[in-house]
Amino acid sequence: MPWRKKYTRPLRCGQPRPRCRQHIALFVCVVFAAVLVPNFAAGQARTWTYSADAEKIFSNGLAAYKQGHFDETLNHLRLLAEFPLNQRSSVGQFLLGKTLYRLGHFAEAIDAALVLQRRFPISRYLPNARLLIGDSFFNSKHYSEAASQYGRLLATQAPLGIQAQAAERLAAMYWNGQVKEQERTRLRQAVGAGRLREALFFGRARWYQRLGWQEEAAEAMQTYRDSVVSGIFAPIAAVWGSDLTVYRPRVGAESPRLGLLLPMTGVDYRIGEELRDGVQLANREADSPFELVVADTGVDYGNLPIATDLSDAISESPASGLLRVAYGAQRLLDQGVVAIVGPLFSSSSVVAATVAARAGVPLLVPLAQQSGLDSLGHSIFQLSTVPTTEARLLGEYATLVLGLEHLAIIAPLSDYGWDFSREFIRIAERNGGQVAHSDWYVPNETKDFRLVFEEIRKAGFALRPPPPDTLEVVEGELEAEEELTADMFIDTIDGIVVVVESFEDAQTIAPQVHFHRLQTQILGNDAWWDPEAIRQMRPGERKNFDGVIFVSARQAESVAEQSFVSSFRKQFRRDPHYASAGYDATRLLIDGWEQGHRDPAALIEWLTTVRFYQGASGTISLSPDVRSNNALTLLKIERDKVRSLDTGDLPQMDAAE
Repeated sequence: MPWRKKYTRPLRCGQPRPRCRQHIALFVCVVFAAVLVPNFAAGQARTWTYSADAEKIFSNGLAAYKQGHFDETLNHLRLLAEFPLNQRSSVGQFLLGKTLYRLGHFAEAIDAALVLQRRFPISRYLPNARLLIGDSFFNSKHYSEAASQYGRLLATQAPLGIQAQAAERLAAMYWNGQVKEQERTRLRQAVGAGRLREALFFGRARWYQRLGWQEEAAEAMQTYRDSVVSGIFAPIAAVWGSDLTVYRPRVGAESPRLGLLLPMTGVDYRIGEELRDGVQLANREADSPFELVVADTGVDYGNLPIATDLSDAISESPASGLLRVAYGAQRLLDQGVVAIVGPLFSSSSVVAATVAARAGVPLLVPLAQQSGLDSLGHSIFQLSTVPTTEARLLGEYATLVLGLEHLAIIAPLSDYGWDFSREFIRIAERNGGQVAHSDWYVPNETKDFRLVFEEIRKAGFALRPPPPDTLEVVEGELEAEEELTADMFIDTIDGIVVVVESFEDAQTIAPQVHFHRLQTQILGNDAWWDPEAIRQMRPGERKNFDGVIFVSARQAESVAEQSFVSSFRKQFRRDPHYASAGYDATRLLIDGWEQGHRDPAALIEWLTTVRFYQGASGTISLSPDVRSNNALTLLKIERDKVRSLDTGDLPQMDAAE
């Protein structure tokens, strides 16, 4: 690049600093190997190694636990604990606590859960462990401590199902007089008066139902619906009362039914139709093993100007859309489907997941990227990656491989942007990086990023090295301190993470990075994937994208994608946009069915074994513990192409000084 500013560091952006070289040298091979064969969505940081023996021991322990042989379970789990850190260490520690609890060893169960919290600080089982601690305190008659644990689950981010259990337990303690006034005051302060009130209303209905008091439970749930607007438990309340415990799928001599929970009417009908077309294409290619059954989650208001997405002053109630999803999922179950594909959006997926989980039917969510959705039940599978998984890989690569020390991040003002930004900053700072500035924008609306980049320039200017001698006197006066000017180039920000929810936002932001004279490495998330848009850019536009590195589940020049696109164009006479996700969901189910997994429970078990499936929408990896797609790789934009990273993209390592 022809431009340089006055203060120029001896190290280029992306070149490791001397004090970081030793640290990077230890990790670069490990992290780059993860780039080539990645799986960053484990409940703990990926410092473990896979062990087939540990897998076998854990499976034996789990089987013994399910059969009620708890002493045998303990023997297996204690043997598992002797192994080096592996893929079953975290869940094994949690199962140990559960087993001790079932044996009535409540103090030991608490100790086991606390060990899980200390050894695996980012384990997906931490909320389960906190619930276990609360239950153990309760059974030990330490009611104040139990209430405190349940309250913390309600006050912090936790899976909805676990929060519902905490609400039920806390409500029972309240109405039984086991929570004293002093503890109630502490709970109101910790949880919030509104959240606590909602939890007690909802929890009382769950408690009555557990006692078998159906009329009282229904009355309490109606009180919850009447008293709470848009509460956190609304998705569960929407399907309250459905008897899904006796669900029986339609299998046997007739063709098994596959349910599609998609909008066929309303503003989103085009997306729903395209996903359905992808499902149909996969089913036809396999000689139609499934009978397809569609439940429409949309609504046609005709000529009335009623929006269904809260984008207008005249909008339908959010509960209306959620109810359509709940009723649609129930209709599919009533028709005996063996699996469901859909729905579209995160909020709808939460409701559908609640219904499917209670029935034990696999739900394959093709597009939603809601973090924690898979935690609602063991039958829920997300084919898209979630923001925390993307941020984790990108943060590891930026700091440990590229050696970027000073970073900035720009993210959309949404829950996706919040989750991505928070996780990236956590990983970067854990690895010794510094996020000098973070900022937000309104996705698809913000066009002028001048104020954002002015703040990033100020942060970068503050990081510049001082003059050689700040006390040097020139002609009897101190040298004047240089000020930041608009024509000055800033190269002290090593990397800018630009998180987008659409490629259109990437097209808006990337040119402004260069316009504001920032010499830096641009890093991005999965939404930067749009090879066709990059290919069609004019050379002057394309230079703003050259060298961008982003994380994605997609594969450059994927044979599976090319074959799908060709087949889809031939069948439907148009280009696909979302159909590949429906196609992949159906292909996975067909593969499992043809391999002999011919009921919902068997399909669920089989889906947890899917590893690096090369699909039309990208690579898919699932597991029993992480049922959102965790197969990610790193890609680089180079001229008019998107290619996979290779060893040539690693920064050169200088000799140790």
